[in-house]
Amino acid sequence: MKRIAIGLLGVIACGLGIWQAARIGVARTLAQYALVANDRDAAARAVRILPSDAETHATRGLILQHTENYSEAIRELERAVQLRPRDYFPWMILGVTRDLNGDPNGAINALRQSIALAPSYAKAHWQLGNLWLRLGQTDEAFRELRFASSSDATFLPNVIDLAWGVSRNDSARTVAAIQPQTDPARIALALFFAQHKQGSAALDQFHALKSLSGERVHDLVHELLTAKLFPEAYEVWARLHNTTRSTPLLLNGSFEDEVDVGQSGFGWKIPAEPSNTTISIDPSQFQSGAKSLRIDFHGNSKPTDALASQVAIVKAETRYQLTLYSQSKDFISAAAPVISVIDAADEKNIMARSASLVSDSNGWRAISIDLTSGKETKAIIIRLSRQECASDPCAAFGTLWVDSFALSEQRAK
Repeated sequence: MKRIAIGLLGVIACGLGIWQAARIGVARTLAQYALVANDRDAAARAVRILPSDAETHATRGLILQHTENYSEAIRELERAVQLRPRDYFPWMILGVTRDLNGDPNGAINALRQSIALAPSYAKAHWQLGNLWLRLGQTDEAFRELRFASSSDATFLPNVIDLAWGVSRNDSARTVAAIQPQTDPARIALALFFAQHKQGSAALDQFHALKSLSGERVHDLVHELLTAKLFPEAYEVWARLHNTTRSTPLLLNGSFEDEVDVGQSGFGWKIPAEPSNTTISIDPSQFQSGAKSLRIDFHGNSKPTDALASQVAIVKAETRYQLTLYSQSKDFISAAAPVISVIDAADEKNIMARSASLVSDSNGWRAISIDLTSGKETKAIIIRLSRQECASDPCAAFGTLWVDSFALSEQRAK
């Protein structure tokens, strides 16, 4: 009989265990469904099934918070932290909900408890930092926000944006709030300043980098060019390419160095897929060096599309001369190829334009263009395209070569 009793007790205990496990499973499944569907009734049923479970109370509290029933949400979340006081997550949600309910002191206490339980978790620091910021406690706010962004880099752009707003668009105060200690933080700031046309501040962060590797560093050139901060963009590009200030105003004028199709930055920019046009480096024809740029025209294309272009840094109110050589073969079109010099800050401002690059004579033909930069001009675009045409697209056939580009500053007379 004793053995039977013991066996019966074991069966009962096993059954109770299975029943309890089933209750927990059903309640947790209901809670998960309630969270996904934002279903208050399902959350309430989960709590009724498992009233001593912190997870179901926390889930119901979160759903009540979403529906702006903050007082009842707080009761559920306070029950959750009573049942599971060592879990940082319900403490954090409780803090956020108390804040939404107009109880900043209670929110601060709950968020601090969450941070004490999980000090490396970024989200609680982010929430507390934002709360301090709304309360006007800037130093405390950015202490928490800096920690959040150092633990989770996805917060960094938002922290920079907050610092920019609080500082009223002051770059120095923004840097002081962020206190960048790593290269990712510095390049994030540099990109932000470039996007907001703060060239000097962007360069300060760039020069503070310990390493110049990484795609985002190269993105800085693009952002500075987009913001039309041309001297700053060139300074970054030159350092990335180990180029010195003594480099000629116009780079790779004889096409001896490699030209990367579709590249951005400085040096020659060649379109990746020009319509009915083939652009290549030709080692069989050259005016100087051992190569030239060859353009073969095969039919209809937009005449004003750039076939090759380069940004060059210049001084304001200064005279320059652009020289080059061209030759053509069997070229036929109503729109001849030309070189235009354009103010990089305003591409509608064509400062100078060459005559047609097509010549009836054989051999290379010298071309020169004189121009004077404007009062605000910091960079120019040298662009090879075709003249405007009565029809668009406009057909062109034949071959053009260009070589030996040079840009020189002219002495005042």
